[in-house]
Amino acid sequence: MTHSPQKLIPFICYAKENKQIIRAFSEKLKAEGWIDPWLDEDDILPGQVWQERVIEAVRKSHVVIIFLSKVALTNDGFFHKEMKLALDTAAEKPEGAIFIIPVRIDDCETPEVVAKYQYVDYFGSSEHKARAYSFLLASLKSRAASLNLLP
Repeated sequence: MTHSPQKLIPFICYAKENKQIIRAFSEKLKAEGWIDPWLDEDDILPGQVWQERVIEAVRKSHVVIIFLSKVALTNDGFFHKEMKLALDTAAEKPEGAIFIIPVRIDDCETPEVVAKYQYVDYFGSSEHKARAYSFLLASLKSRAASLNLLP
């Protein structure tokens, strides 16, 4: 799938066990109109080498949203490699640039490797989730503005 160069492209980093909530979140971001999230299920075609596509996508994305959960942090899986790749890519960004945005989708521990980044809690009451989503959008708008991709 080709992404629009005029839209903000966040890479969605998540554990497969959280697929349902992540799919809904990705659709919500797309509905904003100025965000074009990169999600493996939508952006890796059958027959493509998926690990290569993920590496390329992280490197080309404008921001990485890391969805943290108890299952993501405790189970083995590619999630950990994606998170490390995102953190390595963040090290190449200008100081102070918003690139890594941790989002906790349950009451999990925040891993030390992402602890320096302010996270947002996207769980609990619908009112809390709405506030958290607005806060996340503010971060995405800030990143878009810094890249001259104003919504």
